[in-house]
Amino acid sequence: MERLLQDLRFGARVLLKRPGFTLSAVLTLALGIGANTAIFSVVNAVLLRPLPYPGAERLVAVFETTQSIPRDYISVANLRDYRAQTAAFEGFTTFVPQSVNLTGVGEPDRVRGGFVTSSFFPLLGARAAEGRTFLPEEDEPGRGRVAVLTHGLWQRRFGGDPSVVGKALTLNAEPYTVVGIMPEDFRFPMDEIEVWLPATAWPNYKDDRALHNSFVIGKLREGATRPRAEEELRTVAARLAAAYPKENEGRGVEVVAFHELLVEDVRPALLVLLAAVGLILLIACANIANLLLARGAARQREVALRAALGAGRGRLLRQFLTETVLLALAGGAAGLLLALWGVDFLLALAPGQLPGAGRVALDARVLGFSLALTLATGLGFGLVPALKLSRADVNSTLKEGGGRAGGGGRRRARSAFVVAQVALALVLLVAAGLLINSFYRVLSVSPGFDPENLLTLEYRLPRNKYAKGEDQWAFHRQVVERVRGVPGVTSAAVIRALPFSGNGSTIAYALPGRPAPAPGQEPRAQENAAHPGYFETVGLPVLRGRVFEERDGAEAPPVVVVNRLMAEQSWPGEDPLGKQIHFPEVKITATVVGVVGDAKQYTLGEAQRPQVYTAYAQNPHIFATLVARTGVEPMSLARAVTEAVWSVDPEQPVWKVRTVEHLLGESVAGRRFVLTLMIGFAALAVLLTALGIYGVVSYTVAQRTHEIGVRVALGARRRDVLGLVLRQGLGLALLGVGLGVPVALALTRLLSSLLYGVSASDPATYAAVTLLLAAVALLACYLPARRATRVDPMEALRYE
Repeated sequence: MERLLQDLRFGARVLLKRPGFTLSAVLTLALGIGANTAIFSVVNAVLLRPLPYPGAERLVAVFETTQSIPRDYISVANLRDYRAQTAAFEGFTTFVPQSVNLTGVGEPDRVRGGFVTSSFFPLLGARAAEGRTFLPEEDEPGRGRVAVLTHGLWQRRFGGDPSVVGKALTLNAEPYTVVGIMPEDFRFPMDEIEVWLPATAWPNYKDDRALHNSFVIGKLREGATRPRAEEELRTVAARLAAAYPKENEGRGVEVVAFHELLVEDVRPALLVLLAAVGLILLIACANIANLLLARGAARQREVALRAALGAGRGRLLRQFLTETVLLALAGGAAGLLLALWGVDFLLALAPGQLPGAGRVALDARVLGFSLALTLATGLGFGLVPALKLSRADVNSTLKEGGGRAGGGGRRRARSAFVVAQVALALVLLVAAGLLINSFYRVLSVSPGFDPENLLTLEYRLPRNKYAKGEDQWAFHRQVVERVRGVPGVTSAAVIRALPFSGNGSTIAYALPGRPAPAPGQEPRAQENAAHPGYFETVGLPVLRGRVFEERDGAEAPPVVVVNRLMAEQSWPGEDPLGKQIHFPEVKITATVVGVVGDAKQYTLGEAQRPQVYTAYAQNPHIFATLVARTGVEPMSLARAVTEAVWSVDPEQPVWKVRTVEHLLGESVAGRRFVLTLMIGFAALAVLLTALGIYGVVSYTVAQRTHEIGVRVALGARRRDVLGLVLRQGLGLALLGVGLGVPVALALTRLLSSLLYGVSASDPATYAAVTLLLAAVALLACYLPARRATRVDPMEALRYE
């Protein structure tokens, strides 16, 4: 212990004697350790930490599967059989997120509702902070007129008044009794729910075996495994297919860990970012190792004297490692401070759909990771310099006065570190280049319509107030007429599911006269219901025939408009106009009257799918999305358009008032998040690499001052000296590129799921990165090379 304290005191004195070196090393380490800590805090919260519920590791999501729908929802009737005929599950619950109208409490509002069975809260181990949650008897139809508020809604709309429990609340124009309020820290990770309602209060909760519309969560019993549970469910599914072939033939079952379901889309991106900051830290370690080797030249005499006085190599090695660990601890402390800021930056930059973002913090696991990383870093960048410097040649060093004893080995080590830096930087630059290329290609994809100057909002009519289809259509039509009269609005329409809003559905279809597909293998198309003016309003081109007109009313023959892709796939080489499509799920056969262009529905990067549009008047619904094209900045008309809706019904809430351009931006938010960070990491890698090359070449020039003086004295010209120095630096850079390319080819394949329209081995990206690194290396070499050309041979020879 006494020797350790001596080493620590001596190491601290050595570092304080050279504040410039110490500060630069600490800052470099702080960047590397801080970035790793910040990214790991996100990875920890999103991927590693279990969900905040008792027994969360036993929560699973249960899907039915068909050939055309890999993960389909489950019917209420099927779920009842699964519950009764399996033993591996502690229980099941359903979850359906759907917004509801809140009226009678100030201005009409639209809040996010979660429809669940009474088993939902017990399965999550959640209790109400005030009142209670749902009772089993409230799962029965007609008895579910109760509500549980989240803490946020309770505070926002009721001012935290505890007396609200037991009072009536008007939701979707119907009275509900508030029976409980959830704790402030209760969150359900799939949606920002504001009010919980019994599943039977959901309008589409029907005991219909053909209606597969319930998302099911199960909880395994203690000791049960997912494979066993899945096998039980598949056995039941086979029985259901035999007993009810019309509704269940061809349906399988998949059981997915609930936490895995939540993070499966973001896992690749987070792991790529974690790997990227790991490479940054390796580059930083190589930089500091080079600095330590450079300092070693000035400490050769000190090492030789200590060795001559009896210090063994082990003692010297321990002393050098103590110094590097002290340096790393200082860098780690500074890195934690940077990580505190970095976490806030990441959360501000992260897309809103990042699961677990609210739990990101520098907790004990993150601090432990940071400490372990700091110690590993100190040993990692200090080991090679310590081994080199502790090998003291006492006689030659003391005779030469500390000149260049052992310098050849250190020069080779410094050169190896630079080569490694270049190789690692190339990997990061290639990854960033591929993501930039991919992002540019995504942005260059046309959504299929003109998104500029489009304002949109959503609303859902209360079913008990607008029960009939003609009443629903009359409301939508009046809204469109009122909005068209708002000054600044040039056109308006309603659509069931506006592209990029996150809404959408599919429908199975059949072509009369063609062989009927087997159950579960029917082709499906994206289905939408459109107002006659929708296509003109959004600028979706009409390619053939016509779109909907006022004559396409409820009493007229059913008509549909299809997109170009569906027309080409369904009737190749034929005229699609006049063709018929049968929709078995709704038992309707409609005639194709027009073909419009293809439009993306969810993201710009998705594969185009067949689309079918029905006339809103013939297929009315309580839900609608209003879209208005404006001649001015769209959001400046938000209030006027909202009031136009209220002029039809002052109690009708509206929500999600935004522009379509905003929706487009949100659709690429995840890609932008990864791209922004990767560009920052790549830029930092280039900077550290440039400093590394500059340091090695500068050190070499200083060591070869005598040689350069002799060359100049013998007639070497400036360009000869310049070429001599540049060749050395560029040689190291090219060697690093040569080693980095195969590494990049192997590692960037992990980016495949994040790329669009570009291969992970894209030659143009590799060529651009190679040229960029060559230019950086040239600049880093040129500065010391220019200094070498100014060496005065007389001064150099006199100095030597």
